[in-house]
Amino acid sequence: MSPKLRNWFFAFGLAAVVVMFLTLDVDFGQLWAALCRAGYWLVGVIGIWVVIYAFNAASWYCLIHNGERPAPVGYWRVLKLTVSGFALNYATPFGLMGGEPYRIMELSPALGTPRATSSVILYVMMHIFSHICFWLASIVLYAAMYKVSFFMGMLLAVTAVVLLLLVYFFMRGYQRGMVVKTFRLLQSIPLVKGWAARFYARQQEALQKIDRQIAELHSRRRSTFYASFGFEFVARVLTSMELFFILKILTPEVNFLDCVLIMAFTSLFANLFFFSPMQLGAREGGFALAVGGLALSPAFGLYMSLITRVRELFWIAVGVLLMKVGNRRVRPDEPKTELVATKTELGQPKADIGAYIFDYGGTLDTGGTHWAHVLWDGYLHAGTGVTEQQFREAYVYAERALARQPVIVATDTFRDVLRKKVTLQFEYLKAPHSLLSTVVDYCYAVARRHTEESRRVLLKLRGRCPLVLVTNFYGNMHSVLRDFGMEELFQTVVESAVVGVRKPDPAIFRKALDFLGLPPQDVCVVGDSMMKDIMPAKSLGCHTVWLRGRNWDGSPDDESLPDACIDRLEELL
Repeated sequence: MSPKLRNWFFAFGLAAVVVMFLTLDVDFGQLWAALCRAGYWLVGVIGIWVVIYAFNAASWYCLIHNGERPAPVGYWRVLKLTVSGFALNYATPFGLMGGEPYRIMELSPALGTPRATSSVILYVMMHIFSHICFWLASIVLYAAMYKVSFFMGMLLAVTAVVLLLLVYFFMRGYQRGMVVKTFRLLQSIPLVKGWAARFYARQQEALQKIDRQIAELHSRRRSTFYASFGFEFVARVLTSMELFFILKILTPEVNFLDCVLIMAFTSLFANLFFFSPMQLGAREGGFALAVGGLALSPAFGLYMSLITRVRELFWIAVGVLLMKVGNRRVRPDEPKTELVATKTELGQPKADIGAYIFDYGGTLDTGGTHWAHVLWDGYLHAGTGVTEQQFREAYVYAERALARQPVIVATDTFRDVLRKKVTLQFEYLKAPHSLLSTVVDYCYAVARRHTEESRRVLLKLRGRCPLVLVTNFYGNMHSVLRDFGMEELFQTVVESAVVGVRKPDPAIFRKALDFLGLPPQDVCVVGDSMMKDIMPAKSLGCHTVWLRGRNWDGSPDDESLPDACIDRLEELL
């Protein structure tokens, strides 16, 4: 996030703390007396939130990390953003108007905007989902602890049905995503439908990607889902410890399970008034009703609400101050990252790079080797018995057939692409189909090995600046990247079959530059093709890095054209 935006959030949070402190509906003498009465228990009330926030952060960290090694964002940074995000949410009407945008903007440089957005949305969903499950568990707990009257039984039953419907709604959202559906719903609501329609039209691809990420967590990363839920649910239970400590100030007869019930009812009641900053009034009413329902003095509820307000003000202040801590300052003249792989023989200086644009085929999946050579090696490995000249004719035939006919669909993985390509080649060559799988398996293993190596490099580069993919492909690039675990590495993918422009037309690179919002001289293009990657990027004014390898025709390339030449992608680091 830019320092200017961060300062805006900081000023807003600071102003909110001052306003809330001055508008506390209590005499300051009375407030001081209440704090003095709390004594050392006040340390426990405030301190328990260190543990609660640690569990909140662990839940969010699971969603960000998602099995990725190394983790793209460290736990301590996630903890800092967790505390600051909740501080802004406490101070903002409608709850999510301050903290969530702040978290997204802080994480975007490391994760990319789509992934940062999806991680925040997923955490918000998990936070709400854990509340719902906590309320459901509390209904069961109440029924087990107390004799339930007919009226109370009916009330609990209706509440349980509503909560179960919400659980169903959230599980469907986890399975299929809910962002696109939300924006479609907004397009039918007066006042916001025009804005929602325009935003959806501009960001349709990004919103669909976010939904895919949400659905993938539940379908493929069950362990991450349950770990995140477990941490967040424990955090809900731990919030009851705050009430336990407060009631210890007032009476020695304290039952922790009663504190769980008070917290469950109060949070449910207060969340009905989500539009109120700090849930002013709703929290107090919830405490009064909850303690009254458990045959405790209503004065206990008022005292609890007062102490929790003090605790909230304390942690809002801490969260606001954390916005100014641990942020790396970047001077205007400081490069965002350095193009290390420079050609020392030409004496060229290192370039200031604000973003990388990568080619895919031949760059990330073969380490510089043209795919015709990889396929030919697969033919030799399978013992097909065809000559190299025959293979080259079949290769050209298959590429032209794929360009003319929509053989490849958006859901095809890279193995599917290989099988369809090799099938067309075998049909042209009249080669025995019994060898087809051997060729496909060999080539897929090559791609898998190289993409794993590329992924490790891209993970490190992504921590420095945004990455974008520009590729001549068939419209299924997202499925290919997802198969190789690389989809989350790129802020966007500019694919020829989708945008209607192919390399070597510089216009396809211009689309990537427009997305990044950076001038060409701040962007570096990395590719294996001198004609399709280096030359069009140079024509726009981009920095260029050429990945040496085996090209299609074996002719020598002019190494004076790119700004740098490398033999392995790791040299970018």
